[in-house]
Amino acid sequence: MDNKTIGDFEENNILNIEAIIQTYNSYIYTILKNCISNKEDIEEVLSDVFMILWKNYEKIDKNIHIKPYLVGITRNLIRKRYRISNIICNLENIDDYENKVSNYIDIQNLMEKDEKSKIISTQIDNMKLEEKKIFIMFYYESKKIKEISKELSLSESKVKIILHRLRKVIKKKLKERGYDYGE
Repeated sequence: MDNKTIGDFEENNILNIEAIIQTYNSYIYTILKNCISNKEDIEEVLSDVFMILWKNYEKIDKNIHIKPYLVGITRNLIRKRYRISNIICNLENIDDYENKVSNYIDIQNLMEKDEKSKIISTQIDNMKLEEKKIFIMFYYESKKIKEISKELSLSESKVKIILHRLRKVIKKKLKERGYDYGE
């Protein structure tokens, strides 16, 4: 059994992604081949697996065993990809490749949430002071429109209109970056 950790692939506090790809590329490819029939899709998901590892390397515990961690990323990507198209893949077969998959963080979801938060933060930074106050009071302080209108001496309809416009701008920015507004 492969007991290498993520830390085993570090050189001068830098992840040696090439060594990881060389070591685990065939393994992950085999898992994907059992679930995905289209070769282009396999290669796209394969590269995504290693890209996710690379992007999140600094957040990951260096003592985590890399093989089950890569399997976890692979499983999440397959589920995400085929949940949308309703193609059923026997994901339980992935477990056959690894007796025990250790707990792993759903990196893809964390990355998306982080990216969405950054997009929203940027939009908040670009808001006028009044808009920013309304947005923060409503979404972060959970205040009701009536409370906001009283505190800021605005009509309730003006607060509603401002919130509507702000949601519309944020929704547009999220869609431009490939995210669904409701997620």
